[in-house]
This record gives sequence, C-alpha cells and structure tokens, in this order.
Amino acid sequence: MRDEAEFADPAIRQLQYAVTLDEDGQVSGYVQYFPITGVTRLGLGLRPDLCDQGHSHAFLTAIINEARHRNPDHEIDLEVLTWNKRAIQAYEKVGFVITDTYERGSRAGLIEVHCMVWIGK
Repeated sequence: MRDEAEFADPAIRQLQYAVTLDEDGQVSGYVQYFPITGVTRLGLGLRPDLCDQGHSHAFLTAIINEARHRNPDHEIDLEVLTWNKRAIQAYEKVGFVITDTYERGSRAGLIEVHCMVWIGK
C-alpha cells in the first residue's frame, strides 16, 4: 500500500476518483480528477471492450462535464502516451488539443507523453 498510498486514502478516493457503470451495473470506466493549481488533470480509463463500440465519446463528455462542475474555473487536461493514436483521436473528437510533448518517469522508466488540454467543442 505504500506505493499506492494516495489511492489507499479514503478521503482522497472520495474527492478525486469516480467510476462509470454500464447498463448491467458493471464498471465501464474510471476517472481521477487530480487537482493542480488552476487545472484539473484527468486520469482515466475505459474498459477495453467498450473502446471501439461508440462509448468513448459519451464517457469522455460525461467526465469533462463533471470536471467542469467540480471546478468551473479550472483548465482541464490529461496526459496520453504518444503512441496511443486511438486515444488521441478520441480525445481530439471531444475537444482536446495537444499542447506539449515530454518525457516523464513511470514504473516502466521514461515514457513520452502528450499533454492535451480541453478547449471545448
């Protein structure tokens, strides 16, 4: 739990994390609304079997709307691996644009990511 201390904290989980459910009540996706000064950074995932089934747009629209509700004055951004073309296209379709590309550390070592900022549609 030491490596996942943030997620293990019930107060942080309550404030920052949410899940989406499908029509059968099964988890279909998750999001973290990570607060940075003036920015809400989204960390998100949609169940892989739903990605190419037309669910991405509704999922992304819902979490953007919730981010705007939680912090109306914040910019909304996210990071995406530069090789993940399918995700980048889905983010662009709902109004995200690439504003920066950089390397950052991860458990797997250095990875190259795009920062994408939501400008709306």
